[in-house]
Amino acid sequence: MMQHNINTSGSDIKKTLGLVIFDCDGVLVDSEILSIDALHKLILQEGGTLSNEEVVEQFQGRSMKSAREDLLASQGVTFTEDALKEMNAKLFERFRQELQPVQGVAEFIDSLSLPICVASSSHPERIDVSLTATNLKHYFVDKVFSSTMVKNGKPAPDLFLFAAEKMGVSADNALVIEDSPAGVLAARRAGMLCIGLTAGSHAKHASHRQKLMDAGANWVVDSYQEAIDIIHLYS
Repeated sequence: MMQHNINTSGSDIKKTLGLVIFDCDGVLVDSEILSIDALHKLILQEGGTLSNEEVVEQFQGRSMKSAREDLLASQGVTFTEDALKEMNAKLFERFRQELQPVQGVAEFIDSLSLPICVASSSHPERIDVSLTATNLKHYFVDKVFSSTMVKNGKPAPDLFLFAAEKMGVSADNALVIEDSPAGVLAARRAGMLCIGLTAGSHAKHASHRQKLMDAGANWVVDSYQEAIDIIHLYS
């Protein structure tokens, strides 16, 4: 059932949409459980002591650069480039074999008459592998933006502002679809509307919904069908 957050103001309701910005992991592709598992194993391998739940809490939706900085400061853990390459190679192979699109996303994209793009914390290679494995790449040709392209990753607004600028749309006329609190914060700090999506397999617990609402999502929905209803409010 669709739930509204108190952060939806009258001025928000008057906005006209000119762009829908998708996060990738957990929004387009159902990758978060696979990704967190890979990162958790690497942290333990390099001497860290975080639980899987703590990895989710601290690093979901954030860039690897940001995660590495925090892990060094809090755990004294460093990743060599070789270790990261090995982790990514194993993860990408799992993506090619197992990764699925988030349920309903292709139908949602097909229903849109608005420009769309991707703005993800992931590295461009990972985004490409993800979209290719799930047959979504053709929707986003030349419309993929990575945190590697900006100074500060989510929860800073830089990436979403950069994406909107490159797409030629004012931040005031953009709507973001996100699954992580860091992403929601970034969208709201950019002055954009934000749908918090809990359709991914990692986001089914009620506490995740609450985290998205607390981060400032204008709406939190369980499915892309509910997201279609929101888009219609602005058509």
